[in-house]
Amino acid sequence: MKRRIKDLAYTLRLSKSLLNNLASQLDKDESVLYRNWDEPKTDEFGLPRLENGVVQTRPINAPVAKLKLVQSRLLRHALYKIDLPKYFYGGMKKKDAVLNSRYHQGNKFFFLTDLKDFYPSVNSKSVEKALRFFGFYPDVARIITRLSTRGGCIPQGCPTSSFLASLVVEHSCSDLFEKYQNEGLKVSIYVDDITISSPFDFKPKTNEIISELRDRGLKINFAKTHYCSYNPVVTGVVVKNNGICALPHNYDRAMDPERIVASRMGYVQRINYIDRISKNAP
Repeated sequence: MKRRIKDLAYTLRLSKSLLNNLASQLDKDESVLYRNWDEPKTDEFGLPRLENGVVQTRPINAPVAKLKLVQSRLLRHALYKIDLPKYFYGGMKKKDAVLNSRYHQGNKFFFLTDLKDFYPSVNSKSVEKALRFFGFYPDVARIITRLSTRGGCIPQGCPTSSFLASLVVEHSCSDLFEKYQNEGLKVSIYVDDITISSPFDFKPKTNEIISELRDRGLKINFAKTHYCSYNPVVTGVVVKNNGICALPHNYDRAMDPERIVASRMGYVQRINYIDRISKNAP
């Protein structure tokens, strides 16, 4: 599968000609294989995020059905065969934001940062380079990259995007993350959120960490970068010394009689899920 395109096609249960034709179509005109729109960004309360009174949006590039099928199979049958370290949670099977927060349960000191313009900053060249590092031969790495990128970068809205972005981060920063862990820090990556925690105070190291991440090509969103030691919110979940819990507004909305039943039940289910994960902490 990693050596020849025809072996990749066989693994995906698709024809080699289909993969090559789609790649050629993308080279000629990517717009025919994507549907595009702007989606409003929301805050932790689910409300539109404003900046200078203007609703902030993110561009969504959703593949049409035949391309989405190929990307979904690439993810399931090829990319998921790559073993990424346990500290990656975004785009991974059986992992989510709640499990990412639980990973840090019990630690007291937290450094949290967000990667700015994450998907657009991951370019095609870095994707192909990462795939080759993880064992894909040049022709195979090239066609996977062509089928999974748009406009020379990873698009928001594709099945493969989160995993490929994580792959690129691991390729560029694995030695840094290993160093931090050897220093007694716990690291996790959930798509564009990086969380580093520890039972001891490591604030003096944070400037060094920021500098090292930037040196590896990661764009730090300083507006969402902070160090804290009291009930931090990690990927939408409150992390405490002895457990994790939902954000306060989840409890308020679960009990709000003015909300429709389905909406209230959604918050109840989230609260119950977080409670269950908290009790099952390793």
